[in-house]
Amino acid sequence: METDSERCEKEQAQMEKVAMSFEKAMKGIGTDENRIIREVVAYNNKQRQLIKSKYLVLTGKEIEEDLKSEIGGFFLEAVLALFTPVDEYEASILHKAFEGIGTNEQKIIEILCTKSSEEIRQVKDAYRRLYKTELEVDLKNEQGGDLGRLFRSLASGGRRENHGYDKDFIEKETQNLYDAGEGKTGTDEKEFVRILSSRSFAELSAIFVLYKESFENDLEQAIKDEFSGDLCEALLTIVKCIRNRPKYFAELIGRSSQEKKNFEQDLLQVVIRRYEIDLPEINDEFKKMYGRSLTDLVNKETNGDFKKLILSLLKKI
Repeated sequence: METDSERCEKEQAQMEKVAMSFEKAMKGIGTDENRIIREVVAYNNKQRQLIKSKYLVLTGKEIEEDLKSEIGGFFLEAVLALFTPVDEYEASILHKAFEGIGTNEQKIIEILCTKSSEEIRQVKDAYRRLYKTELEVDLKNEQGGDLGRLFRSLASGGRRENHGYDKDFIEKETQNLYDAGEGKTGTDEKEFVRILSSRSFAELSAIFVLYKESFENDLEQAIKDEFSGDLCEALLTIVKCIRNRPKYFAELIGRSSQEKKNFEQDLLQVVIRRYEIDLPEINDEFKKMYGRSLTDLVNKETNGDFKKLILSLLKKI
């Protein structure tokens, strides 16, 4: 039987071969994009980190820099993302959301409002490593009001993580939500932010069910009636992800494909962020919602090497 040491040595040798294969793909005149696609989709994210290390040792160069000199566009963006640890990739999306004039609230929503406390802590640690500052500090500098309060509360990683719940507590918080919105004139935004950003997923799931049983509207509809703009989108995202996170991401891709603003970037970010987590489930939900698969969508809406890469990834789920 093969020992752990022997398996490790064998993997190290294989990663060296792959690293040299990447060098061959980018050596001389022209670039072998098909080889790049074949090699990058054949391994998981952890293995790609080994390939990066081997490439540097064997060639004396960073693989990312060589890729930047050989390929471009969304194809390059996707390949670089695949070579990045997912927590660092998501941290970089957040950091880019703060760049330039204004803040890209949608990208912050897509990360902070879709994660558990533990997942957020991992992204925060990566953000600190990469940018030598705290995520909460950049959020405070960029975003104020109730939306900023929601983002900072989520970024604190302080959401309760218990799996059970107290029935009396659920009844009280459900009534608090109603009293803060549909049960009064005007809206108490702070109360919605407090409950949706701090209560555990198990507690919120129970609150959503009881809200529907107790009052006329489903909570999603209540939020749509009481809020607008990015705060509405953020609160709805929390509710949708607690109910069915793959369905949320399927809807995100579908909506982006219809709006045709940043479709390629939205697509690659979802595929790469969720590839080793729940992409098969996202594909299933997409089929239910739109009557076609993600493969069908990519075939119709994308082109070139970027299309080949995303299709290759989808074939492996």
